[in-house]
Amino acid sequence: MSQLENKKFVLIARGKSHIRYFKRFAEVTKLSVRVIRINRTFFLPGYVKFLKLADSINKHDYLASHLAKKRTKFPVLSRTWIWLIYEYYLFASVKLEIAKYCGIITRSQADVVGVWNGQKSPSKGVSLAAKLIGKDVVFFENGIMPDSTTCDWQGVNCHNSLPKEADFYNQFDLQTVLPQTLVPRAPTKSKAPGVSNSALPSFYIFVPFQVETDSQIISNSSWIKSMEQLYGHLKSVISQCRNADLHFVIKEHPSEIKRFDHLHHQHPRIKFANNCNTQELIAGSQAVLTINSTVGLEALLLNKPVLVMGSACYSVPGVSHSVSSEEDLGHALNSLNELPFDATLRKQFLSFIQAYYVIPESWAKAENKNFEALTRRLTQTDEFSQLIQQRRSEQAASL
Repeated sequence: MSQLENKKFVLIARGKSHIRYFKRFAEVTKLSVRVIRINRTFFLPGYVKFLKLADSINKHDYLASHLAKKRTKFPVLSRTWIWLIYEYYLFASVKLEIAKYCGIITRSQADVVGVWNGQKSPSKGVSLAAKLIGKDVVFFENGIMPDSTTCDWQGVNCHNSLPKEADFYNQFDLQTVLPQTLVPRAPTKSKAPGVSNSALPSFYIFVPFQVETDSQIISNSSWIKSMEQLYGHLKSVISQCRNADLHFVIKEHPSEIKRFDHLHHQHPRIKFANNCNTQELIAGSQAVLTINSTVGLEALLLNKPVLVMGSACYSVPGVSHSVSSEEDLGHALNSLNELPFDATLRKQFLSFIQAYYVIPESWAKAENKNFEALTRRLTQTDEFSQLIQQRRSEQAASL
């Protein structure tokens, strides 16, 4: 029996839908689970004792991603005196915020704290507070495969527990049935349509734009911080491509409120295709170029070469190819057929994720299969947890 079965899990979130999922899980699992909606809590007098502990955090590091997100969202306001007042307020309130989270976690008698994502407020603060007072943290997110959920004891996205070394996946010979149908994302705002399916170029690299204020760009992309910047690199590098027939086809992210109409006709070999189906755009491409979007994993599922410009969990040599500069990108595009993609490794990597890593069923439509797998992940009695523990023991022994 796992020692974790006797621990008290406190799952904390802000969004209604995440709270609903946590509560449904709490009702059916054998584990002791309490759910707290963080934006419905208040600073109580007893939390004052945690103010000194909260002093130990680096306020600048803690607020860096939040401020970057707000600057991207409010570029004009960020250049005014109002922004200085806003920054002063944030820095002054950090101690109170972290002390509050420490108090809430302590008062709940949590042994393990669960948060959604953990890379942006308030979940970032909750996970930091939990670690300050010696509590374990487990992270939840949308599944990285279609119709799945993520639950990871290390982190999400590029910070998750999946090993980044090819040799780990080469040891498996899995015959897992992989998803071949992608789940389309419902658009948040209408976009300028761009070209239709019938007008797509015959030879193109598909480039999915991402949400600029998402933690994937703010925290996990070192050299590309905006979609305008990405477009600028594409515009520059396409003139260096030896194949004069090569085009880039871009699709704006369905959840991005910002529109990029002003970029649609800046270059004759860079097309936008916002009304085209993403799966069809991947299938018709020569390769997919992404910062670190889930579209990269979807492209791997459809057996397409993937070039990665940011930090991603699928940045495994042989599975995808990393590019860290405009020069790297130009070289990769000119030698696309010579890049060391390994079809067998790619299949084993994806099969491992599908067979062992993901929690089956989307959290938004979760039923017993999801809740049972989640219970095993939280108690670390599932095969993935055991394989990762074994991997870490072997690595420690080899040092």
